[in-house]
Amino acid sequence: MGRTRAHLAALDPVTRDALGATPGVPVPLPALDLTSARRPGWPTLAALAAGCGVVAIVLGAWALVASIRSSDAGPPDPTVQQAVAVLTNARAERILLHGSVGRVALVVDPDGQAVLALDGLGRAPDGRTYAVWVVPAGSATPQRVGTFIGTRRAVPLERRVGHGALVAITLEVEPPPERPSRPLRVSAVRP
Repeated sequence: MGRTRAHLAALDPVTRDALGATPGVPVPLPALDLTSARRPGWPTLAALAAGCGVVAIVLGAWALVASIRSSDAGPPDPTVQQAVAVLTNARAERILLHGSVGRVALVVDPDGQAVLALDGLGRAPDGRTYAVWVVPAGSATPQRVGTFIGTRRAVPLERRVGHGALVAITLEVEPPPERPSRPLRVSAVRP
């Protein structure tokens, strides 16, 4: 594979013709083998890919260990773990809150654990906070189930959200009151 065979012939000036030109007489030379440029084969490419994979794994593990050693954060926050569990649950319901212009979604897993997923809501003005309210199905009394200032992307709710419950957000003075001071316009109902 990849070899070319060439035959070269030299001309031997032996005689001259009437015009003084010397016709050449071919002189046989041995065949010459020319090798083409070598390309790496599949085994070589597979070995290089495997080597790159091993290097990537080692570098990733090294970066993880370095980040753990340099972290002074302590144990992970249980609310963050709850939010991640709900947001990654494949069976969780995702419901956009009416009036939020698509910036707030309620994510509820089958057990009723709920998280508000925020995308571009913005930080609450100084001296104010966002309050999250749940009105259980068949009730008219809102219960505060969380507060946030808008800097996080996910806000886990402190209570479960049952079917038919209304979840709403209001902007309140800090500290928030026990009952909403405004109508519950930014809201969603869990089916």
